[in-house]
Amino acid sequence: METSDAKPVVNREEITRGVRQVGVGAGDVALVHSSLSSMGWVQGGAATVIEAFLDVLDPARGTLVLPTLCQKDVGRRFETWDITRSPSDVGAITEAGRLRPDAIRSDHATHSVAAIGRQAAEITAGHASAHGRPSPWGPAAFGFGSPWQWLYDHDAHYLFLGVTTSCNTIGHFAQAEFVRSVLAQVPDHRRPELAEQIQGWQEPGVWPGFGFAVCEKWLQARGAVRYAQIGAATLRATRARINVDTILEKLNTEHENFLKPDFLEWLERARAASRA
Repeated sequence: METSDAKPVVNREEITRGVRQVGVGAGDVALVHSSLSSMGWVQGGAATVIEAFLDVLDPARGTLVLPTLCQKDVGRRFETWDITRSPSDVGAITEAGRLRPDAIRSDHATHSVAAIGRQAAEITAGHASAHGRPSPWGPAAFGFGSPWQWLYDHDAHYLFLGVTTSCNTIGHFAQAEFVRSVLAQVPDHRRPELAEQIQGWQEPGVWPGFGFAVCEKWLQARGAVRYAQIGAATLRATRARINVDTILEKLNTEHENFLKPDFLEWLERARAASRA
């Protein structure tokens, strides 16, 4: 590996080698959180990273998924959303992927994804009409029918290139599923009252929020993280299902250790209503 100004120079072949090292192969589906600068000097920039992943996945058989989250001007996010023009705010690789002519983007103002490959249309379809899971970003963000549901159902590879699990967006899917499952146990006559207390879009309320950096430790304890080095960056690899299921287990059994008091109080009221 060459270096430039103390930064490694990374080429396409090195990236493909690292991706294969963590178990990703042709025909797979992989979502990638990423930081281009973390690797060093990448020959060809963000486009090279995308091509390297597609070399491994083979877009005739597999699919690359990139989070194309919009996080700026949050208060007006749904007013300003444009599926074709709103840029991704989570890194150069995601924005380069979004702009490719073969990419298909899902229709959600805050938590869209762009997908390239055989399952791209299937993964991205239906995001605007997804439903059934309350969240601070509305019921469609991580609802039934969303790309995040698809990634969980199909146990996609879930990768962090040069970033940590603090970027674990599918963790929000787990949080939303936890809230949904708690509410599902509440009797019908009490459910609306408790549901109204959950944080919604631009509406105050409670939410089982916590720092996702801890997810790496939880997944390591289950032997569910693989690692490779690409230039100066660490590639962390897990799978969508164990990622979500681990968070759900912790939320169900250890919530006192990491959730805020207001949500814990809500949870106790909801569970008391379920027992009544």
